Amino acid sequence: MLKIKKNIAISDSGFVFDPGTGDSYSLNPTGLEIVQMIKSGKSYEEILQEMIAKYEMDGESFERYFYDFTTTLKQMKLTETHGEE
Repeated sequence: MLKIKKNIAISDSGFVFDPGTGDSYSLNPTGLEIVQMIKSGKSYEEILQEMIAKYEMDGESFERYFYDFTTTLKQMKLTETHGEE
């Protein structure tokens, strides 16, 4: 399961700050929504269901976008993995 690192600060406006590196990033509203769901402990399946219902998109498209986005989060070292993803 993918988790956002505990020390990562995320504002309501989508500003992300990593105090360990001093790096900061900006998320768009959809990215912020996904990060907040990951941070709250929701599973991929729960996130998928909420997002496809809200944005009327198919599961395949969301899956592709989700994995691209989470790969970017991993590259920025904002996540940690626990168990299976």
